[in-house]
Amino acid sequence: MASLRLENLSLAVQDKISLFFHEILQASGPRIHSLYLVGSVLTEDYREGASKIDSVIVFQKMDLAFLDLLAPLGRTYGQKGIAAPLVMDPGYLHSSMDVFPLEFLNFKLLHHTLYGEDLFAGLEIDRQELRYQLERELKGKLLWLHRIYVSSMGDGKVLAADIVRHFDGYPPLFRGMLHLLGQTPAAALKGDLDRLRQAAGVETAVFEDIFALKNDPARFSPEEVSQLFGRFYRATERLAEVVDGLQS
Repeated sequence: MASLRLENLSLAVQDKISLFFHEILQASGPRIHSLYLVGSVLTEDYREGASKIDSVIVFQKMDLAFLDLLAPLGRTYGQKGIAAPLVMDPGYLHSSMDVFPLEFLNFKLLHHTLYGEDLFAGLEIDRQELRYQLERELKGKLLWLHRIYVSSMGDGKVLAADIVRHFDGYPPLFRGMLHLLGQTPAAALKGDLDRLRQAAGVETAVFEDIFALKNDPARFSPEEVSQLFGRFYRATERLAEVVDGLQS
């Protein structure tokens, strides 16, 4: 079997991913350009048994037939916490950086090359395009927060679950903002929040409280969840204001 680069990965993660990616290489090896782990699995926030393992598969040239192979593997390995990989080719990557600068910045910042040439390390992210996307994302989240509050219909448990689910999309935004502010993101959420607070004067304690809610929802009463939502909304507004002020 082709050799995977597993150094610096925990034994638990190695055990989960090795057979999955070896099966992919056995079936499609010559067509594959590179394989990567990305995202939270490479941070201190990864929680065994709770966090998903995200990955990217880059083909020499897009091969739709590969999806027929991937689908049954997804059913098997999804139970081990391996999320459905993103699949692309180098042409898509280089032609889409202006459309998804935030996503590709996060790939650049948080990736581990398991196999093949590292395409992500040298990516150059356009600052203005990144700022545009961050502003769109944050202002879109304000609209989404309106929606989840109304749809919860006063049910604290429903609202808590929606807050946690919605918050999963925020850490990549924090890393994008730090990049615009000339800061290097940390290897954990708390470090990113500390740097964001110092660099932009944003009150970030609410995000730490949401992380606590995710880990132990029973700690929070319905009233506390409602208060947390208000703080979450105001903090998101403030993040959008900061990004809007970075136009020059």
